[in-house]
Amino acid sequence: MRLTKISVTVVDGELRLGRITFSDNSPPTAESFHNMRFPLLSILVLLPGLALAQQSTALPDDLRALVQQASANFPLLKQQEQQIQATALQADLARTALRPQIGLNGSYQYIDPVPKATLPVNGRDVTLQFQPNHNVNANVAISQSLYDFGRTNAAVQRAGDNLRIQQRQQELTRHNLTYQVAAAYYGIGFLQRSIVVQDSVIRTAGDNVNVLSARLRNGDALQYDVITQQVRLKTAQNRKIDLQNQLDRQRALLTYLTGNADPAVSAASQQFGEPIQPFALDGQLQTALASNKDVLAAQDRVKLAETEIRIDELSGRPNLVLQGATGFRNGYVPDVNTPKFNVAAGVAFSMPIYAGRRYRLQNQVAKLNLNANRYAVENANAQLRQQLTQLNADIAANQTRLQNLNTQVLQARKALELAQTRLRNGVITTVELESAETGIEEAQLAQLAFQYQLLLNQLELKRLLGESL
Repeated sequence: MRLTKISVTVVDGELRLGRITFSDNSPPTAESFHNMRFPLLSILVLLPGLALAQQSTALPDDLRALVQQASANFPLLKQQEQQIQATALQADLARTALRPQIGLNGSYQYIDPVPKATLPVNGRDVTLQFQPNHNVNANVAISQSLYDFGRTNAAVQRAGDNLRIQQRQQELTRHNLTYQVAAAYYGIGFLQRSIVVQDSVIRTAGDNVNVLSARLRNGDALQYDVITQQVRLKTAQNRKIDLQNQLDRQRALLTYLTGNADPAVSAASQQFGEPIQPFALDGQLQTALASNKDVLAAQDRVKLAETEIRIDELSGRPNLVLQGATGFRNGYVPDVNTPKFNVAAGVAFSMPIYAGRRYRLQNQVAKLNLNANRYAVENANAQLRQQLTQLNADIAANQTRLQNLNTQVLQARKALELAQTRLRNGVITTVELESAETGIEEAQLAQLAFQYQLLLNQLELKRLLGESL
C-alpha cells in the first residue's frame, strides 16, 4: 500500500485539498478530502492547532480504540487469519509422509476355470485344485517410508515459507489499515471543526446582510454591497453542505474500517506539535530497507522460490519404503477354500529413470521464478529509495515555504492594519477592507496548507519505515 501526499491549492479564496489515496491489491482504497473546499476565514480558526504531533508518540485514546477495533473487526484480517491457520496445517500435512500408513483391505474375486491336476493317490485318482473359484483376502497393511532423500523435509520447509508469507501479508494489511484509520480519523476531526467554523461564517454573513440592508434603506450603503453579502451567505451555506457530505463519507469509511457504526472523534485529532524536519536519506534508507513491510514481503517470496528449486531437484530422487501386511486369505494347497492366517513383509525401492524431461523443465521454471523474485526485491528497494527521496524533497520544500510565509503573514497583517485605519478615516470602502482581510487570510491559509502537508509527510515517512502508529 502507498499513502500518497495531499495536494493543496488556493483558488478564489478557498482551500482546495486533493485526495489521500491508499493503494494495494488486497486492502481497501480510502478516499479522503476529495475536491474539498474550505473558506479562508474558517481556516483561520483552525490554524493555531494544526501541525503534526511529532514530539509525542502516544496516540489519542479514541484513535487508539479505533485502531484496535479495526484490527479486531476488519473482514480482510479475519480472512487472512483463516488462511494462516490453513497454511500452518500444511507443515503437519507434509510431515505425515514420514509416518506409518495403516489400512484395512478386503477383496473377493470369482475365477473360473482354475488350475487343477489329477494325481494317483493310494491307488486311485484324486483331483487337486490349486486355486479356489471364490478368492477371499482380508488383511491389515502397513507402509513406512524409510528414506526419501530429503523430499519431506523440503516440503515442510516450503510450508513454513508459505506460512511466513501469509503472516507477512497480514502484518502488511494491518500496518496499512492503521494508517487508513488515522487518515480518516484526522479527516473527520478536521471536518468537524470546519463545520463549526462554517456555522460562524454563516451567522456573520447573515448579520452583514441585515446590517447592510438597513444601511441601504437609510442611504448609507449600495445595493452592490448587499448583493455581495447575500452571495457570500449562500456560498457559505452551500459550502457547509459540501463539508457535511464529506464528513458523512469519512464516517462511512471509518465505519467500514473499524466495524464501529458510530465512530467517535474527539478534539485531540487537531492537537499537533512541531512539524517534521528533513532527514538524512542514507540513514533512513537503511532503516527502511530493514523494516519496510513491502520489502520484507518481497524477500520472503525469494526464500520460497529457493525452496521450490530444492523441491524440484529432489523430485527425481529414489524412495525406500517398508511394507507389511497380516490377515486371512484362502488359496493354500491342499485345502484351497479354507482361509488361513498369513503374514507378509518386505522393502520396496523405486527410482524414476525417465519422465520426459519433466524434472528438468520444472527446475528451469523454478529458477526463472527465483530470478523474477530477486528482481522484485531490487525493484522494491529502488521504489523505496525513490519514495524517500521525493518525500525528503517535499519536506524540505514545505519547510522553506513555511518559513517564507512568516514574513508574508506579517506583511499582510500590516496591510490590514493600514486598511482599518483608512476605514476609520472614511477613505476606504467595505469591499476594499474585505480585500485586505482576504490577503492575510490567504497568507495564513498557506501556512495551514503546508502544516497539513507536513502532517501527511510524517505519516508517509513512518509508513515507509515500517513503524507502527
